[in-house]
Amino acid sequence: MLLPFVLLAASATFEDSFRSGLMALQRNDLKTAQTELVAAAKMAPGNGRVWIALAQTYRKLNEFRLANEAAAKAEALGSKDALVLSSLVLYFNEAGDTFRAAEAQAKYAQLVPQDTVARERAEALYFEAAQPLLQQGKFPEAIPLLTAATTRLPDSAQLQLALGVACYGLRRFEDAASAFLRTIALAPEIPQPYLFLGKFVDQIPSSLPEVTKLFAAFEKAHPDDFTGYYLHAKALNAQALEAGTAVTLLRKAISINDRDATVHFELGAALDRLRQFPEAALEFEKANALNPNDAATHYRLARVYDRLGKPEAAAAERAKHVALEAAAREAPQ
Repeated sequence: MLLPFVLLAASATFEDSFRSGLMALQRNDLKTAQTELVAAAKMAPGNGRVWIALAQTYRKLNEFRLANEAAAKAEALGSKDALVLSSLVLYFNEAGDTFRAAEAQAKYAQLVPQDTVARERAEALYFEAAQPLLQQGKFPEAIPLLTAATTRLPDSAQLQLALGVACYGLRRFEDAASAFLRTIALAPEIPQPYLFLGKFVDQIPSSLPEVTKLFAAFEKAHPDDFTGYYLHAKALNAQALEAGTAVTLLRKAISINDRDATVHFELGAALDRLRQFPEAALEFEKANALNPNDAATHYRLARVYDRLGKPEAAAAERAKHVALEAAAREAPQ
């Protein structure tokens, strides 16, 4: 009977040290807390709860290296312990490490799937970690963070959208398109993924048929918004399809909003495809009046003026195009 008694005594000693350490930490008796919790950790080194308590103690003692080492052990040992994970969220938040707080919160949310607030909190923390990187244009740093976030929370439209923005910022157009398409699948009512896709439809030929259908659906869902008509027509132009349909869509868009240069540009492009050069020139001129610093508009005007037998006007537009392109290359990135 001696061996069971010894084991029971050892267990009781661990519980006593752990409890004593927690009580000391609660009353801010940090030296006692450290002594008791270190003793408990030696007796049960695989207990994540001891290590997170030690991490909190070391932080209060300004022993930040030891605190971070203890937190890392708690993180490794307590991945299935809701109490450890919720404590790690608080620890990392206080340390200003929002991403690791989000990771701990996401793991916690997976343990309690019935707790929708826990999942929403994880989503908010991930976005809080990513947002400054997006705002500062630090897209290479944002992408791994958001990739991890969307792996943990694949049903988050907000995080998928943010990942798409980061990929777009690095001109990773196929990856951006995939993220925006996932966003639309999760939340078809929000306009941002459609608008972003519209910026680079000419860069994603393999996705264009699917994107065109989504633009058409957005158009039907928002009949009073010019955006859907414009995006649908732009996708048709990008594929050199249905120029007449594109013209009809763009005229509808202009009837709702005639102050958007890009809509007039796309109408000019559709009319150009129909070889209606005087009408195309008029639309490119309207686009230029609304946005005189768009190099592509001057380029298309030069082409149309050539076809209309206006060499001097074409040369002037070509010179403006060259100047704007040069300025864009010299501008700081």
